[in-house]
Amino acid sequence: MNRFIYQININFKRIILRNKRFFLFDMMLPIVFYLLYSKVLVTGIPQTDLKTWQMNYLISMIIYSCLLGSIITVANTLLEDKTSHFDILSQLTPLPRWQYYLSRILIFLLLNLISSIGICLVGIFVNNLTLSITTWSLIILITIIGTVPLIFIGILISLANNPATVNMLNNLLVFPLAMISGLWWPITMMPKWLQSIGKLTPTFELSNIDQSILHGKIIDNQYVLGIILWLVAIGTTTLLITKYQKYKELDIE
Repeated sequence: MNRFIYQININFKRIILRNKRFFLFDMMLPIVFYLLYSKVLVTGIPQTDLKTWQMNYLISMIIYSCLLGSIITVANTLLEDKTSHFDILSQLTPLPRWQYYLSRILIFLLLNLISSIGICLVGIFVNNLTLSITTWSLIILITIIGTVPLIFIGILISLANNPATVNMLNNLLVFPLAMISGLWWPITMMPKWLQSIGKLTPTFELSNIDQSILHGKIIDNQYVLGIILWLVAIGTTTLLITKYQKYKELDIE
């Protein structure tokens, strides 16, 4: 257990404390979007509806920040571990391989927690949004749990083992996913066929769960089941590909 905690401590320092890209990209980009669409580009929104819009868009930017951190940061970090041979160093420790990934998943969840709290503070201090501590905490907690399937997507992308391929997959997945799931603008603005696709995404399902908590509504079990199915599907695929790559390496040797 002490070795596992030591590994978590090392990963915390190198992935979060020394990772300037996290603060500049995963946090600042969603904050800029939030300030732009909740404070500047609000012409035409009635004053009575402005607070609701600011709160709803805050939820979207929290999830968008976690989307960036869970896929792009995860994929790039794990790829850097491989290119710098840090993963080989980890393999030489007495810890089993699953703890290598578990220690990183915990750090990535912490990274998402930090970004979520940061964006919430912007909403509180800039737009004077007021919610009970229980509601704020529940929204953040559910969001962090709901990002686990996204983290597995990031792990899956990192298995491409090629920087160009990983960057291409990140761009092909993250930004279209943010658009069609309604994080950048309401999903109702898109064509019906695109709405049908967007409603199947984990980010749309997570957004609806958070919106239900925000407005005191009953959470639709359909969205909870959807996230669970995403987790099982992506987790199983990642496990199978990891085992296949390991078998292939052993076969080559």
